[in-house]
Amino acid sequence: MNLKTVLICLAIFALGSPVQAKEVRTIETDDVDLDVRIFPAKGNVLLLGFPCDEGRSIAEEKTAAALAEDGVEVWMPDMLSAFMLPKVRSSLANISTDALLALIDEATSTGKRVYLIASGPDTELVLRGASQWEQGHKNTALAGAILMFPRLFKAEPEPGKIPEYVDAVGKTRLPIMLLEGERTPNRWGINTLSEELQKSGSTVKAEVIPMVRGYFFKRQDANWSEDVVTSQMAGLIKVSLFYLEEKEIND
Repeated sequence: MNLKTVLICLAIFALGSPVQAKEVRTIETDDVDLDVRIFPAKGNVLLLGFPCDEGRSIAEEKTAAALAEDGVEVWMPDMLSAFMLPKVRSSLANISTDALLALIDEATSTGKRVYLIASGPDTELVLRGASQWEQGHKNTALAGAILMFPRLFKAEPEPGKIPEYVDAVGKTRLPIMLLEGERTPNRWGINTLSEELQKSGSTVKAEVIPMVRGYFFKRQDANWSEDVVTSQMAGLIKVSLFYLEEKEIND
């Protein structure tokens, strides 16, 4: 079954779940105290996300609540507020790797299988944290990562030249699910990015989400297709987790 068929099936059974009650836990690091929104679940899978949204992420919280109802625990650290940074791309460089490692340590200490997830430029945090964490943990408890429409260029690509990516690209061994919107020019670079991500041993599966643009769940001008996919983002993530779990078993 391809991704388009899966999304159609999910749309037929669309759920309008309200956001469930969440916990807020403070995790102390050497740099800052991080407030983490936690949607607890009894399953053995934990999804650690890096939204960098200053705590304002309605679609992401609805998705987290739906995942928790299905047994997937979700942690959403408020990175920008902790470091008192504005919501601009340049702020990512000021989020310390040590803080990322402290979060991963805390998540893996639960004994659950931990998957990392982020979208847009925030995907750099996933790759940076994972690559550094792997260096100090021979038997990694990290199970994989989901990168949604990653924006990982160092600078605007020049036509006819191979793009230059941020330093964290190609430094991790994690299985990676790469998702990109069909209606964005970035879809044409998905194969090149996949090849770069594989350089240190990651296995990468890339999928194009039909009929949507990048950042589809953050858009004020979302079309019908983007509204449908946003309402079913939990299902899209569950499909991605299924692939990553299957890859882990086969390896």
